[in-house]
Amino acid sequence: MSKIKLDSTSEQNILNMLMEGAIISSEQISKINSTSEEIGKSKLETAFELNFADEVKILKLLSSSYSLPIVDLKKTVIDPKIKKIIDARYIQDNLLVPFEMGNGILKIAIADASKLGLMKNLKTMTQMEPELYAASISDISNFVERLNKNNAQKISDKNVKVEKLEKNIDEIIEVGTEVIVFGNKLITEAINLGASDIHIESFRDSSQTRFRVDGILKVMDKYSKFLHENYDAIIARVKIISKLDIAERRVPQDGASTFKSDTKEIDLRVSILPTKNKERVVMRILNKDAGDKALSDLGFEEKDLKKLIKAVSSPQGMVLVTGPTGSGKTTTLYSVLKHINKPGMNILTAEDPVEYEMEGIGQVQIKETIGYTFEEALRSFLRQDPEVILVGEIRDKATVDIALKAALTGHLVFSTLHTNDASSSITRLQNMGTPNYLISAALTLIMAQRLARKTCVECRIIDENITPKLLNSIGFLPEQSARAKTYKGGGCDECGGSGYKGRMGIYEILEIDHELKSGILSDLQQSELNAIAKKNGFRTMQDMGQDMLLSGDLSFAEYERVLQSN
Repeated sequence: MSKIKLDSTSEQNILNMLMEGAIISSEQISKINSTSEEIGKSKLETAFELNFADEVKILKLLSSSYSLPIVDLKKTVIDPKIKKIIDARYIQDNLLVPFEMGNGILKIAIADASKLGLMKNLKTMTQMEPELYAASISDISNFVERLNKNNAQKISDKNVKVEKLEKNIDEIIEVGTEVIVFGNKLITEAINLGASDIHIESFRDSSQTRFRVDGILKVMDKYSKFLHENYDAIIARVKIISKLDIAERRVPQDGASTFKSDTKEIDLRVSILPTKNKERVVMRILNKDAGDKALSDLGFEEKDLKKLIKAVSSPQGMVLVTGPTGSGKTTTLYSVLKHINKPGMNILTAEDPVEYEMEGIGQVQIKETIGYTFEEALRSFLRQDPEVILVGEIRDKATVDIALKAALTGHLVFSTLHTNDASSSITRLQNMGTPNYLISAALTLIMAQRLARKTCVECRIIDENITPKLLNSIGFLPEQSARAKTYKGGGCDECGGSGYKGRMGIYEILEIDHELKSGILSDLQQSELNAIAKKNGFRTMQDMGQDMLLSGDLSFAEYERVLQSN
């Protein structure tokens, strides 16, 4: 084990890396935690004592995870110039050693990835381009020991440059630690607020963080100052936890990470996009609890729930869920899978990406960069003897043709489309060139949905600005609009002054009954198909939205935002 005591951040970073690399299991971590207290050693020392890990495994994992070449520091001769540009105390405190310099490049060896956040500061301090290498903890410790022996003589008081450097070093150490704290605090607050996305973006003279809460982006001003001052270090930190290339700033990168807060564990899907003003980051928060909701918890009315359960329990057919991005389609489909998932059923899903892991279901990640598309996944699925197939999204004619044919040959198929409403999904399939006979024979149900912000119960008041004329314009009958009262949120502490708290689903369920099948075969227009559906009791999202307006759950402004685009 290293002769130099690792700081807690470095130790935890190494343990996290070992877990992510499947070297150590969560059960072994529990054993390490309990044994560490008993024997009075650090967690990493305990992992070594229990033979759960060793320096060789850590070194290889660090090298492969971050594409860092390995350096053997035992063979390295210390360059005296190094002591002049970086203080030995800083090297010792951070377990980060510069071992070679020349041609404007400073080669630096690290034993754990938590030090990557200091690269920008080192570049500023040394005016050299850092080039990273991986080295073992012991190698770095021995190197520091040799460096200290060579540096035993005291620095004279008149060496003003070194004194100034030491002051800068203290600031650098502080900033490096604060970047990690900042990132953890940012993600934890987003989770606590129920945010679905975190946006980190830089402009010419400022930087900002925004959380998407209840579908709306909100600027988090309190993070702006530190973010702007340490933007590059924070982006590097995001790349590190997402296992992305910290040196690549020219092309977009996509990654993923797992984050553990005090209360829950969530997955992060990370997208980094280079812009004119540095790189911008969007982190999608995938709350694992969201993939564990029962159908009965999604707010369906009883008769609609029965229709949906009947369709998803059929031995064959196709069920489509439609709506824009962020309308809750994935949550609905996972709830459907949870409802029908049984040991005697073979369920396969093709997703891009796999958002929530479900026990007992075969989930496949689409990789279009290597040609593994939804179409290819579907073809391979049919050779895997499935009862149920979920296709993350229907994007082209080839995919829809295979999916519809699978639905006609004894398979139950679920998928999504980006359409405004249920009936326009039929038109979309026709526009893709799919024959009417296939659509008519295979489709069993289409559900369109939206997520709308719910008016805060604590501060809702009558909205005096909504006139009968406005209500008439969205489909209310004159006698309804004359006596109708609509509500809005006044803003209170409970809802953070927004007037909204929580979200609710607005949906429409279109059963493809015998009359609609005949209408599709007869190539009827969308308006004619809608008329047939309404005659048989079909209720649109607008109808449901109007009921919510009258109940006070939905404000007129939210109705217009969510439903008037249809």
